[in-house]
Amino acid sequence: METIIPLLPECPWSSFLPPTIKYCEDNLCSYITQPSNTWSNLAFIAIGIYLLLQNRKDKLSYIRYIGPIAILTGIASFLYHASFTFLFQFFDLSSMYLFSAMILSINLRRAKFISANNQNLTLLALLFTSMGLLFLFKPFGIPIFGLQVLAGFAFEYYLFRKSNQDYSYFYYKLAIAALALAFTAWILDFKRIVCNPSNHIVQGHAVWHVLSSLCFLFFYKFYSQREIEKAI
Repeated sequence: METIIPLLPECPWSSFLPPTIKYCEDNLCSYITQPSNTWSNLAFIAIGIYLLLQNRKDKLSYIRYIGPIAILTGIASFLYHASFTFLFQFFDLSSMYLFSAMILSINLRRAKFISANNQNLTLLALLFTSMGLLFLFKPFGIPIFGLQVLAGFAFEYYLFRKSNQDYSYFYYKLAIAALALAFTAWILDFKRIVCNPSNHIVQGHAVWHVLSSLCFLFFYKFYSQREIEKAI
């Protein structure tokens, strides 16, 4: 396991516990410790605001939280990479769990495993279970998220095989493609395969942020189809 070098004592945020992961970008002794990885989170916030406004028109109750979750993810990840602290890493990962739990709870509802009244309760149960596991097993934050994403995909495949396919999977495929590219960028950055630590403009992890933010948009486009709304 990689040894995390804490911030120098004279730097802002140095009194906080460092996170469990260090990406390629060098840390600066500044309130914005990792500029590229920090500012790239504005993509989440911009898309979240768009989705929040869009759903005011669409009025889709079962997916109404996706815009606020995108905004929350952007804020939490911004603070995490600005501070290089476990405190905000915890909230960053928790916001990711909130997104994956939302997708999973929607699919459980569509598959009739839970009722509409239990969708939000299921979401909260998944979220707090994940947060508890993260608190107990700090290095396993990303695998916990990955398991929830895979579970969401598995239920979507179940629904695909079961349904009459009277709605389009175009945006769902775009979401998977964006997520695959985003994860590739994450791996290349995390493993230092493509890495220029002194570049504070474009980093692989920043690319992960931008591509991941597009997933919110594509999933919203997929779930906002009226055929899906009628089915649940």
